[in-house]
Amino acid sequence: MVTTNDVLGNRGTTGSFDHAVFLNFGSRESGTDTTASITNRIMLKCESVGIATGRNIPSFPVPFSGLIRGESTTLAIDLGIATKTIQLNGIITDQMISKQVGTNDPINVSMTASEVAQLLHSSVDSSFLQQHQNLNELIILYPSRVSDAYTYHAGVDETTNHELLPLIPFTWSSRTIDRASTIAVGNVTFPDPTATEITGISGFISQFSTEFVAGQIITFNLSFTEAVIAGGEMINSLIS
Repeated sequence: MVTTNDVLGNRGTTGSFDHAVFLNFGSRESGTDTTASITNRIMLKCESVGIATGRNIPSFPVPFSGLIRGESTTLAIDLGIATKTIQLNGIITDQMISKQVGTNDPINVSMTASEVAQLLHSSVDSSFLQQHQNLNELIILYPSRVSDAYTYHAGVDETTNHELLPLIPFTWSSRTIDRASTIAVGNVTFPDPTATEITGISGFISQFSTEFVAGQIITFNLSFTEAVIAGGEMINSLIS
């Protein structure tokens, strides 16, 4: 379990874990030592995080409804369609990058901010077939007081300070009670702060830009779209 104090105090299990926003490479999902906080990840120092959820409901006016009722009616068909995007803005700093291939020992190197920016650009310019390049999961940690069961997390109550609350990854998952009328829940679960591996938002980076100004820090803008990459694992296995 990680708290804001842990992040600010740089108390990761392995290496530097001083960020609450980071991207996972596809290789993080297989073969990686998941006890390491920085392996096969890139940390982001964000100044703002914008999360947008758009509801797509086809609608059309009902003919003659205004003639019959004196008030026109619009019919909407809820097909359960929504778009979910995240906009990140911040700065890129020097950081420790840890890459691990399979069960080999991780390779840890200290990259300059320019090198991290180049690594991000080259990673965006890849596909799911390049698991060690493809950034397919976004983690945004935020303080949480209430668990999946609408009870407080262990050791937490309504008076616990924010910096001492456990951090959980932002997702669009609902708590158990909220899912009471859901027909098929599947593997949808609300984040657990005691989980051994943090699971965030799967999807893809749709846009990434950086600005290099002489003598100044490197700034970035990143757009991430929540999605399930259809057929990725199957096509990858067939080509391999």
